[in-house]
Amino acid sequence: MAKDCHRCGSPLASPETFCPNCGAPQLLYDANGEAAEGTANPGAPVLRSIQWKQAIGAAITFAVPVGLLCSSVVPVLASGCCLWVLAGSVAGVGLYQRRSATQVLPRPAGMRIGTILGIMAAVVATASNAGAMVFARYVLHGGDAMEKAFQSSMEQGSVMASQLISVSPDQARQAMQFWLSPDGRVGATLLTALISSIGITVFSTIGGALGARIFSGRNPSPENP
Repeated sequence: MAKDCHRCGSPLASPETFCPNCGAPQLLYDANGEAAEGTANPGAPVLRSIQWKQAIGAAITFAVPVGLLCSSVVPVLASGCCLWVLAGSVAGVGLYQRRSATQVLPRPAGMRIGTILGIMAAVVATASNAGAMVFARYVLHGGDAMEKAFQSSMEQGSVMASQLISVSPDQARQAMQFWLSPDGRVGATLLTALISSIGITVFSTIGGALGARIFSGRNPSPENP
């Protein structure tokens, strides 16, 4: 029994599993009334499980540039970190879809690829920031400028915190002394790196889901990794 495509309305010759006009996947119903997604056309298989070799390769391809763009190596470009992460994860999912020749790409698969890419990008960004700090302090001898910048940022943060939370002057002074101590500096640096890494991973996961929505249903051109 012929039916029409649910997306574009083109007539389908049963039992086609993909619309020849727009490439949208179709649902087939068995005699028990249970919906079952059909198998894909030759050369464009339906994704049942992630092909991890292609997924990790695609993630690495975009994780390195995304991590560098999100680091302090190029401060001007780092301001667009969220945009780079989203674009990189979408592109990573698209590269995986082309390499694996997969036509139907479920959203959970895209989210997993995006999460892997985000974790890798966060590692690259953290390592790049650490290298930039070491270079600026010991090669460029910019330790004094870094100390002043850190103290200024802590003072601004203390003022903002005191406006949100009522604390006594003694408590505010003790907190400032802690953050300016060696232990406080290490804690602030690690906390900043952790928050940044979580943000990169979350945005990359969102980008992976968006990439799955964009590329699922398209006819991929097989590519050898």
